[in-house]
Amino acid sequence: MSDNLLTVKDLHISFNTYAGKNHAVRGLNFEVKQGETLAIVGESGSGKSVSCNAIMRLIPTPPGIYEKGEIQFDGKDILSLSEEEMTKIRGNDIAMIFQDPMTSLNPTTKIGHQITEVYKIHQPELSAIEAKKKAIELLELVGISFPERRFNEYPHEFSGGMRQRVVIAIALAANPKLLIADEPTTALDVTIQAQILELMKKIQHEINAAIIFITHDLGVVANVADKVAVMYAGQIVEYGSANEIFYNPKHPYTWGLLGSMPDLDSSNDQELYTIPGAPPNLIDPPKGDAFAPRNRYALAIDYEQEPPVFEVNDQHYVKSWLAHPDAPDIPMPEMVQNRIQRYLATAEEEHHGK
Repeated sequence: MSDNLLTVKDLHISFNTYAGKNHAVRGLNFEVKQGETLAIVGESGSGKSVSCNAIMRLIPTPPGIYEKGEIQFDGKDILSLSEEEMTKIRGNDIAMIFQDPMTSLNPTTKIGHQITEVYKIHQPELSAIEAKKKAIELLELVGISFPERRFNEYPHEFSGGMRQRVVIAIALAANPKLLIADEPTTALDVTIQAQILELMKKIQHEINAAIIFITHDLGVVANVADKVAVMYAGQIVEYGSANEIFYNPKHPYTWGLLGSMPDLDSSNDQELYTIPGAPPNLIDPPKGDAFAPRNRYALAIDYEQEPPVFEVNDQHYVKSWLAHPDAPDIPMPEMVQNRIQRYLATAEEEHHGK
């Protein structure tokens, strides 16, 4: 039996639109073990959120269509479950932390009530007193001071960072096996971002949950992820351990994402690496490699045939013709190498300085 908590195999998802069928996810493959963090990274529209909504079975059908593929979670075939069976999994075994805490929280309801509501649904055997005690313990776990008092406060009485902690507490209420965090730090300033990331690492260690962390910023996950999946145009174009992706990236798109990370101590005169052009229209996916029109290192075959997945090593895979044994040896741009080195060195100093 597989030791993976979650396995996604050859997942294809499309949406019917007035302009035609949008092929949002095109052959997705990844796996997550218990206690492991997978970061899914890519630009807006790359398919990150659609993929994770699919795991929660939150794709509206129609207009969404599960074309083919498998989603296996804890021995269950997610796509074959009834809505009643899936409702028991959502929030209980799989919980989601959304990007904007103000849209995740009910502004007219005290935060304590919003946490205890989870217990009413998933642990109805708990008394109101027991549910309140557990909710206060959760608020303390996520770093909210004076949890007994703040239990009775409304979302507007919390800062943005504190509201996100409340959202995390709600997600943790049912003791999930898998947490999906959809851009959970985007709306927060850099200092609060770091605090939320540290909090998620701490919680993961304590409850041994798996985490899927969705972000457009590779720099955010440098010290958080065990594995990284880089998505482009509905596909994973590079997949591997965090060390492999940061220290030995092979796909030109990954180079672009890494090269565009601002240094934590960057000055205005530092040039950022840019990826030319825009993502393709997935109503009519391009022939060959979808990244080819934006790839300054594209080969002739990139415009004719979609590349297979090449194994760099047993912890690293890349979907690029540049990884073919007969392809020309094109090194990562020096500017990107320097930026990665500066970023990781600064991040390490910040980490040890805490």
